Amino acid sequence: MLDVHPRIAMQILRHSEIAVTMEVYTHVPSADTRRALRKLGKALGGGSKQKKEKKGKRKQQEGAEEPSAEGGRREP
Repeated sequence: MLDVHPRIAMQILRHSEIAVTMEVYTHVPSADTRRALRKLGKALGGGSKQKKEKKGKRKQQEGAEEPSAEGGRREP
C-alpha cells in the first residue's frame, strides 16, 4: 500500500467522485481486514468466539444443577 489518503489520490487523478477512486485504486489486504474487524468487535462489546463458547458451557452446567419441578436434580 502506498499510504496515500484517498482524497489526495482523487485530486491527483482528477476524479470527480471519490467512489471512482475508491473502486479502482484501493485494495485491502486480508490481514488488515481481520485486524479492523477485531477492533470493531472489541469496540462494540464483542468477545472472542472461545469466550462465548466457555460462557455457553458454563450456563449449561449451571442449568443441569438446578432442581427439576419434581424436586430432584435434572440429568445433564
